[in-house]
Amino acid sequence: MSMSQAGSAARGSVKRDAVVEAATRAFLTHGYEASSMDAIAADANVSKRTVYNHFPGKRELFQAVVSGLYKDFQSDGGQSLLRHEQPPEQALPVFLRSLLAHMGRPEVRGLLRLVIAEHQRFPELSQDYLEGGKSQAYALLDSYIAAQHTRGRLNAPEPHVVATQLLGGMKEVLFWPTMLGLTITADPERVIADSVAALIRTYGTAPLSGSAGSKG
Repeated sequence: MSMSQAGSAARGSVKRDAVVEAATRAFLTHGYEASSMDAIAADANVSKRTVYNHFPGKRELFQAVVSGLYKDFQSDGGQSLLRHEQPPEQALPVFLRSLLAHMGRPEVRGLLRLVIAEHQRFPELSQDYLEGGKSQAYALLDSYIAAQHTRGRLNAPEPHVVATQLLGGMKEVLFWPTMLGLTITADPERVIADSVAALIRTYGTAPLSGSAGSKG
């Protein structure tokens, strides 16, 4: 690639990022249906043609917004959040803290509210959210649990079932109340520790060896 081509690609990437950022603001402020490609182009300070050069339509732009919000959990970079060589009592609390911080972001909560509010008219948004967002975090956890089963640390032949139980229990206490505007009274660290300890008690093949069970 020549220097001029590299420079052009870099400028294209900057413009694409600006469009995705503008779309994120538009969708979370005005909703999906009320956000126009014209307004998004104007906010990004690019032409409408530039927007369509990167995104054929509004759905593709929405998919890019979801992907951008969940980029930390995508497989190419998310492996650092769950190190397979570490046992569950070490690796899982780190992952759960990262996931909890992610779910606490206003943009992430806003995205889910958007999907819930508009799924009757645009059911495809639910699919895009699940495939491009939520499933990324689950895939990381599924892969980790499967690896621990292979290593003999967990007896978990159905990793997704275990992942669902772990995340479902934590979210029920620490996430879903915030979606209803309720105040969280539970200590997140205690919830995480208890959740990990419960998983190891149920699926572990050896006694607890780390800090996850020390608070329980």
